[in-house]
Amino acid sequence: MKVLFISSYKNETGISPFVKSQGDSLTELGIEVSYFLIRTKGITGYIKSIFLLRSYLNKNKFDIYHAHYSFSGFVASFAGCKPLIVSLLGSDVLKSKKNRLLIRFFTWFFKWEFLIVKSQQMKEKLGIERAEVLPNGVDMKIFIPMEKEKCRNILGWSLEDKIILFNGSKTNSIKNFSLAEQVVSLIPFQINLKTLTGYNPTEVSICYNACDVFLSTSLWEGSPNTIKEAMACNTPIVATRVGDIPFLFGENSGNKLGDFSPVNLANHLVELITNDSRKSNFGRNRLLEIKLQREQIALRLLTIYAQ
Repeated sequence: MKVLFISSYKNETGISPFVKSQGDSLTELGIEVSYFLIRTKGITGYIKSIFLLRSYLNKNKFDIYHAHYSFSGFVASFAGCKPLIVSLLGSDVLKSKKNRLLIRFFTWFFKWEFLIVKSQQMKEKLGIERAEVLPNGVDMKIFIPMEKEKCRNILGWSLEDKIILFNGSKTNSIKNFSLAEQVVSLIPFQINLKTLTGYNPTEVSICYNACDVFLSTSLWEGSPNTIKEAMACNTPIVATRVGDIPFLFGENSGNKLGDFSPVNLANHLVELITNDSRKSNFGRNRLLEIKLQREQIALRLLTIYAQ
């Protein structure tokens, strides 16, 4: 089976790590996966990409076309990709009512063969009953528990510091860094707040293991990859109650859900840091319990392709 992944080009990495990871997991199952990357942003960029994709398809044929992110799906639709599967991310559905209306129109008018969302909340918000909830899986071979001191030495981080790792970039408004700063200012001891940017997947895994707590203050999420990756490392997590994070945590993982109150989140952080809660964290076991290993998700995706 030959599958074409259609997705946006990322300046830092070329292709989104989660898209590449999903492609690799399918390759391991014997699927031939190719990539078409949309390199130019904006309306004119997407229009240009339609013609580039059409030209590419005149020379290359595939059994399945799988677009990641709504605008990739729009480009693939106009380029004539059939059968087309579209995977939506959290911001596709949760950020804009106008985008939800566009998705509903394209799903109906272009007869998208299959629509994948990352969480039940996204499905309900989108209002398309036949949408399939399929989160991204985690590469449990890369994201593994490691010794904290060893990881800090690799990164050059102080062994004495209390380190909180923030979920993403300071400039990404969805990640809500301003709230993280407020939270840290309320903690009654010195905190080193680091951001999760500029690292490859192996280095990201080391960061999860090197910090004391992983903090996510996102305004909204679908099924956040970073949360699942941190869980695979048994990293203690404090997160706002958004997306499918409550489901991911379950009841006994050792992680903490909070609201958007700085005091509430700060109290959770203090509890996890002072109790050295990494030793009693069972995030990895929770992921195995709900079958979110990369290989398990690949098998579910393969069933969708077979349909």
